[in-house]
Amino acid sequence: MFKLKSNDSFTCSFTERELSDGITIIAVEAVCKNGADKLELRLDWECDNIGVNVCWSPIGYKNKTIRPNWGGYVGSNAMSSAPVFSNIAYDDTNRLTIACSDAKNSVKFRSGAIEENARLSNTVIINVGCSVSDYKAEIRLDTRELPFYKCVEDVVKWWETFDGYEPTHVPDTARRPLYSAWYSFHQQIDIPRIIEECKYFKALGCESIIVDDGWQTSDNSRGYAYCGDWMPTPDKVPDMKAFADAVHETGMKFMIWYSVPFVGIHSKAYERFKEKTLSDAGGGTFVLDPRYPDVRDYLIGLYKNAVIEWGLDGLKLDFIDSFWQCNTVKDGMDYVSVYDAVDRLMKDVISTLKAINPDILIEFRQSYMGPLMRTFGNMIRSGDCPNDSYTNRLNTLSLRLTSGNTAVHSDMVMWNYNEPTELAAFQLTEVLFSVPQISVLHDKMPEDHAKMVKTYIEFWTKYREVLLDGEMMYKDYAADFTYVSSLLGNTQVGAVYTGRIAYIEKATNEIVLVNASMNKDILIDSKIGGRYEYVVTDCMGAEVSKGKTVLGGTLAKIEAPINGVVTLKRI
Repeated sequence: MFKLKSNDSFTCSFTERELSDGITIIAVEAVCKNGADKLELRLDWECDNIGVNVCWSPIGYKNKTIRPNWGGYVGSNAMSSAPVFSNIAYDDTNRLTIACSDAKNSVKFRSGAIEENARLSNTVIINVGCSVSDYKAEIRLDTRELPFYKCVEDVVKWWETFDGYEPTHVPDTARRPLYSAWYSFHQQIDIPRIIEECKYFKALGCESIIVDDGWQTSDNSRGYAYCGDWMPTPDKVPDMKAFADAVHETGMKFMIWYSVPFVGIHSKAYERFKEKTLSDAGGGTFVLDPRYPDVRDYLIGLYKNAVIEWGLDGLKLDFIDSFWQCNTVKDGMDYVSVYDAVDRLMKDVISTLKAINPDILIEFRQSYMGPLMRTFGNMIRSGDCPNDSYTNRLNTLSLRLTSGNTAVHSDMVMWNYNEPTELAAFQLTEVLFSVPQISVLHDKMPEDHAKMVKTYIEFWTKYREVLLDGEMMYKDYAADFTYVSSLLGNTQVGAVYTGRIAYIEKATNEIVLVNASMNKDILIDSKIGGRYEYVVTDCMGAEVSKGKTVLGGTLAKIEAPINGVVTLKRI
């Protein structure tokens, strides 16, 4: 059934074992015939294509198309995506979930339809881009008829059992709303105004702020040619410690942005490290090579000194996915693999900073969000999608599938201040199951917008544990999730995104439904029976109506405004 082959420099073999009913582990091994070489390992097999409707992968969820067996692959490596792929049936159940234990090297998956016989041709290709003498990994095949997201959640737990993949500690602050200065200020750092935003949003429930790109340069062209020295530019930030102290006086935690790999031609660091770079990133910017120990020591020293001297509570570490694998080895390197060196760098960063502050906050961004990233990052944010609530929803829900207990954050929400309030509210209701990052200016918001923001931050904070820690249910992945809910204890919170229907599969005393759609009613499809009284509020928290309803049997219908909330309590 299974066929394993490698490039000619290696001999390879595999063993097959049943982990449990429906789960098979293929343990693969390769040994170089003569010293060491780069490795390509390929596993192929076929299976019946029964009821497969769409496919899912951690960063490929916008293209759900079933590939032909001659089509392309989805892939991952240490700094991009995660090695898991699912074939999904029409009812969201799993048909085949494939995962690899190696989250560091390049892993590619393809599960393609065979035109001649309507079967699936499955391939896993592992590429180790630097020379190795031997190699081992496990490939996990799951055919259980469970909701596909439960199979993915089990893969996440499986990854955590391997050495070097234990997720880092997640401080409570990482799980609370955050204010970001990026969309509000971009590179135009204005300390007095930022402090005013801190005061305002701290009162609403935000516990930290990220000051993004711009603090380190007077150049506002958004390039990275001035990165590398990481000292505050005096015309924007004359005293970073005083800036941090002012933020702390508002009660907020303070984080700042760094672009980890980049060194620009206008920096002193470039002169020091210009012979120790991986590539030219363009625009006068180069990518540092972390295989040199002095490069790693330099970066670790920057972050350590900033946390100690400036009193920072966390760092936004950006562009880690710009490191790339390179097989060229030079004197002075202590690693052959760039991926190994990045892993060493980041593990040393987090251990160094945690020794200073055990609750240090480290934010990464999609798509550098796989099992390795979770070992040194405790906040993983949606990829950039300004003013795009739909993409923010898809990004954060996909991140939830693969991130375990690591705090998943929305991209910073923003909107046009002329937007009708009920439409602006989509920016918050679409990211309900992630930690909201806010990036609007409080003195620019109309009064109704301010009421809406206050309402939803308070709502999110009230149900935070349910939204982040509960048992998740995702309906209709093929339609970009029409309904999503989370259940914890005797409370469940759900969001109706399209289709009007809220699916209640388990009985709880409190059922909270957010109408995150343009429809003005919700139809409750309940497998459980019971009498409930309900209150309906609009997106600004004002009561619209109340009444009683019976769940179970026929669909219960409750009118609800756009981005309003229906709160039902068992009688």
